[in-house]
Amino acid sequence: MLNKESTLPAWLEYFGVCQEQVGSNVWWQSVSSAGAPFIQEESEQTSSVLFVWQDPQGNEYESSIASVLLDVNSLTDHHSWDPVCLHRISGTDVWLGELQINSNWRGSYSFIPIEKHQLPDSVRQMGDGSREAQRAWWMSVAVNQISDPLNPLPELISGWGISSPLHLPKAAAELGWQEWDRGELNAISASRVHAINWSSKELDNQRTAWLFSTATSDAPLVVLLDGQKWGAPSGTLSVLQYLTDTFKIAPAHYLLVPSIDGPTRWKELGCYSSFWQSLLDELLPTVTSELAQEDCSVSDFLVAGQSLGGLSALYAGVTFPEYFSKVISLSGSFWWPEDSRMRAPNNTTSSNEWIKNVPTNSLADQILKNQISVSHLQAFLNVGSGEADMCLYNEATYQAIQQKGGQVHYEIVCGGHDWLSWRSGLVDGLRHLIPARS
Repeated sequence: MLNKESTLPAWLEYFGVCQEQVGSNVWWQSVSSAGAPFIQEESEQTSSVLFVWQDPQGNEYESSIASVLLDVNSLTDHHSWDPVCLHRISGTDVWLGELQINSNWRGSYSFIPIEKHQLPDSVRQMGDGSREAQRAWWMSVAVNQISDPLNPLPELISGWGISSPLHLPKAAAELGWQEWDRGELNAISASRVHAINWSSKELDNQRTAWLFSTATSDAPLVVLLDGQKWGAPSGTLSVLQYLTDTFKIAPAHYLLVPSIDGPTRWKELGCYSSFWQSLLDELLPTVTSELAQEDCSVSDFLVAGQSLGGLSALYAGVTFPEYFSKVISLSGSFWWPEDSRMRAPNNTTSSNEWIKNVPTNSLADQILKNQISVSHLQAFLNVGSGEADMCLYNEATYQAIQQKGGQVHYEIVCGGHDWLSWRSGLVDGLRHLIPARS
């Protein structure tokens, strides 16, 4: 819930931010020194989070910015004409907004400054006010999102652009990522990341995949879908090396397979056997050849993906069991192949009603009908509590795998459909499926 009062909460003084001369250079220096956002625990379950943004154009008489949307992943309603906004303190360049958030939450957020002609009320009045019009408006302004310059932690590259991390006081510890955020981990040199050209006749496209190893011999090959997101700039490779060095996960070879573009990703990761057959027939031989040059080899396989990639990871596990018996699915799109993605599933009122949320011809449906086997499967499924219907679809898939004899670990984390949540989920999944040998 947003506190819409355009005033500073008294508890801000605990952070050394004075109440006097709001918006002055001295005031902004104190805010910058403290770092934002500001978090105050209100109860065992809830914290107040104060977001602050400085208008680079000045006060309301000098600036063309009419509003600042606050996009907190999976908490801001992207389907509303009245999304959460910051509020300007009159006569200043200060925009602020206070939210009450679960104290266990971890997620990304960004600011979206908009001008008068972009205000939702203006756009709605000029159009038909339909759901489609609202979606078009949101898409048009979301591309302008910016990170929080007052947040001292490293920026994140999200699906929309650049965002900032938000860790509430009781959020679960992030192994490796806390060290990365503090600047304690070494960057991975470019010489350790081998680029592999994958020119596919089967798929009629071309891309560059990347191979990175924390192993020096025979080890699992971990296929990371949407590999462009997991590259060295994200910190993932540094974290994987650190967790290997500290005996949290086993040494492994990592194959980062990028998605080419949106339409291609939708096709290839939507339970598309040709994608996986091409990967095995055309890309894998080059990978094994590269590893052999370093006296390395592949002992077994693991595939990890998020969102549509999470769906594809499980699909690979049940379609090519001789390769992908180990699967990490983060926020898997198990609504597939529902035609109407926005349809609300049946609400569950008891532990036995999950089956109502199994879409026809989905992977869960095929598993329950014994059309595909999961007896060989070792799966790690993870979804965010803020993902609404995604929780129900993931629950149904978990229940189906478990009921049909697959080994599956399932958890709901306090977060959203978010790369910040997925980076922790990837580590947790690797620790579960390829733990360091004692």
